[in-house]
Parts: sequence; structure tokens; C-alpha cells
Amino acid sequence: MSLDPAALERQLRIYKGLVEVSGLINGIMDGEVLLPKVLEVARRVLNVEAASLFLVNSSGALELAAASGGAPIAIDRMVVPHGRGIAGWVLENGRPLLVADAYSDPRFFSEMDKKTGFRTRSLVCVPLTTDGKQIGVLQAINPLGRTAFDEGDVDAIAAYGNLAATAIDKLRTIERQREQERVAQEFAFAHEIQAGFLPQGLPQRVDLSFAAAYRPAMNVGGDFYDVVEISPREFYFVIGDVSGKGMPAALLMAQSLSSLRMIIQTGIAPDVAMARWNSMLIGHTVRGMFITALLGRVIMPERRVELCNAGHCLPFLIGPGHAPREIRLPGSPPLGILPELKQNLHAFDLSIHEWLVLFTDGLTESFDENEELLDCKGVARLLEGDFQSAHEVIARLDAGELKHRGTAEAHDDLTILVLGSR
Repeated sequence: MSLDPAALERQLRIYKGLVEVSGLINGIMDGEVLLPKVLEVARRVLNVEAASLFLVNSSGALELAAASGGAPIAIDRMVVPHGRGIAGWVLENGRPLLVADAYSDPRFFSEMDKKTGFRTRSLVCVPLTTDGKQIGVLQAINPLGRTAFDEGDVDAIAAYGNLAATAIDKLRTIERQREQERVAQEFAFAHEIQAGFLPQGLPQRVDLSFAAAYRPAMNVGGDFYDVVEISPREFYFVIGDVSGKGMPAALLMAQSLSSLRMIIQTGIAPDVAMARWNSMLIGHTVRGMFITALLGRVIMPERRVELCNAGHCLPFLIGPGHAPREIRLPGSPPLGILPELKQNLHAFDLSIHEWLVLFTDGLTESFDENEELLDCKGVARLLEGDFQSAHEVIARLDAGELKHRGTAEAHDDLTILVLGSR
């Protein structure tokens, strides 16, 4: 049975409209522009008074995302409660619904008309689906020149609903890509910040040498270290860990190192410097963030080492004639938590053939494929034997951690700082 000319013309108009919408989807990247234009085409081609598109929000309610025709609508204030109205029914049941007389249907949510002053007579509502998931609904309201919609309108509106769902899927993909690019840019920026504050080289002399290794678990992390030559006979060193990852940790690390460099000077003991450092950080850290740190000073030529600890991993002392031993330091809470720190200072003389090994918890808390920790005992095993240089100590620990972890991914930053001499 052939269609009459009016029906053929209508089908051709719908087809051209779908092609037009496809072109819009391919050419427009901005959701605030694309979705209203899709609805404008649908309203014009379907010859209806108004069209609206609702998307499921985080609470499961339907929130108006775009509209065309009808009364002016405040998009950010139009929400249909979960399961309410024709739209809620269509979303829950996952199938189209034609309502010839809206006010005679008990499912109709008349609050929208009350808010806008618009009068809904008849409507067709179709679900929007991507990857088998209901993401929203498309409504066509009040056919022009007719009292109500008929069954022939449902397929046409559903076709526009399919394209609308495609448009939304594209927009969300673009948004994910933009977010990934934003995060990548943030990491790149944070990496530059961090690289600018970590030392580009370490002091070296015949009777004292330093070596360090830094490996972030992400592009940037919260670990830091520094060595500062205050005078030919006085060297300050620090290793620390800012809680958290990414840009916030990198910024706090930069702030912390800048503050410390302002504090340390000739003659100031590490415990005094640590207390002043904490005072500068109090009130300037993001809620929930803190810093663990091990701050020390070497006085030459005696090789007198002074250490002060604020919640950080205990260091190891290694050398010939004794097994690697953990230095039991009196401790204080991490920096940035309490307004005052308990004074604690541990001092000892470093022998010519000994090495002081400092590290962050990325070393001791390295997990293998079976979730087994390297822990302090594993670190002690790696430090057994005689070492000819600080770099050799670093290489042993770095290789040992990688071997222990195997194919498991690093879950935390790893930083090692070694000092001593042969």
C-alpha cells in the first residue's frame, strides 16, 4: 500500500532533519550549543510547540538539560523528582509513551506547567539509552495543527532521541578527554614546580659526599629532599613526605622547602629549626594534609651528625664491623598538626667508613605481587655488606626495591638520601 503524498513529504522532512542533526553532532563540540540546536531541529521538523531533554543527575532525578519552544525556562532549576511524571515513568520502564491528553493521565507531573505557565496538552516521551543504560528522556509537546499526537509520531521522536543520546555520549567522551588533558597539564605544571625546588646537584667533598634518588609513583608526588651547604664546615640535609599526591602535594612541598631554606642558618640546631618550620606551616596547610620530615646537620671535620625527627621513617646507619642498624630517634608528630613540637635531638659522630641512609615510606612500604611488604627488615638485608660510595648504596636499594616489587605497580613515591665518606 503506497503512502499518500502528505505522508511521504512528512517522512522526507523527518529524514532531512535527522541528517541535519547528524551534521550538528559531527560539527559542534560544546554541549550548551549542541543540545539546544538538536532540539530546535526536532521541534521544527516534528512541527511541535516545544521539545525538552532531561538527563539523570547524580541523585537519580531527571534534570532539564535543554529545551526549545514553549515558555522561557530556567534550566538549572527544572528537576523532575525520581519516578515522578511521564518522564519518570518512561525512564523507569525504558520504553516510549504517548499521552493524548496530559491532564487526564494520573502520571502527568503538572508542577512543570505551574512553574512555567505553559499548558501541556499532549506529549510523546522516549527514553535515551547509551551502552544499555538509561541516561535521560526526550519529550515532544503539543503538536501544531492537531489536538494530540498519534502512534505515527512515536517512531519519529524516538529516532531523534537516538541521535540525542549519541550527541550526549559524544559530549561526555569529549568532557572525559578534556578532563584527562586538564589533569595531564596539572601534573606537568606540578612536575615543573617540584623539579624546580628539588636540588639539581648535591655538595661533594673529599671527606663528605651525598647521593639521592627520587622516584614519584605518579608524575608528581609529595616526597622531597634537600642538602644545603651553610658554610664550609656545616651542611643541612632533609628528607620528607607530604601527605597526598598531585598538585596539592607538590605545592605544599614547594612551600615547605622554601620555608625551611629561610630558617636554616649557621649555628641553628635541627630541633630549633624544626620547631620554627612547624610554626611557619601551621595554618597554611590544607585541611587533612601534613608533612613528615627528618632534618639533620653535619658539622665538619668532626662529622658530627645531629638529627631531628617529625613523624618520619627512622634512618639506618651502615658500615664495616657492624650490621645495618636502625637509629632509634626520639620523635614528634608530623609538621603542620600541632602548634608546638616537642624538642628532640639525637647526635652522634659518623665514622669515615659509615653511611647514613634516609628514605621515605615508599621504600619500606613497597608491596610485591602477593601484597608482601619489603619493610625495615628487607631494607636492612639490602644494606648488608660494604659500600664504596653513597651512589652504590642508592643503587643497591633502588634495584632491591624494584626486584621485590616485581610486576606490582608502585603505590607511593620513593626517595632515598645517603651521606658519608670512605
